[in-house]
Amino acid sequence: MSIDALWFPGTGGEPPPRAPSRLEAAIARRLRVSFSYSDQSGFSSRRRVRPLQLVSGRKGVLLIAWCELRRDMRTFRVDRMAALRPGSRFLVPPGWRLEGGPGVDRV
Repeated sequence: MSIDALWFPGTGGEPPPRAPSRLEAAIARRLRVSFSYSDQSGFSSRRRVRPLQLVSGRKGVLLIAWCELRRDMRTFRVDRMAALRPGSRFLVPPGWRLEGGPGVDRV
């Protein structure tokens, strides 16, 4: 996947030129989010994640997050998410820091 833009809400990176979305606010405030997600086959599931980054690429905007259902890092296409609800705060465990600034995509 080609990465066209990368932003880090709340960390001094350049945000998109618009008001922050609920998802961007959750990233900046380190809030878990719950949502319904439809995969490429159309299968729908309910997810609760710890959102870390938003990445814009050829297929649209992706959320990089720790998925509590799968207990692993996952990416989610934002256009396949529905019924987004913010939840409780989470702490970032050691080793889960975002390194660098805009243009760096390591977690």
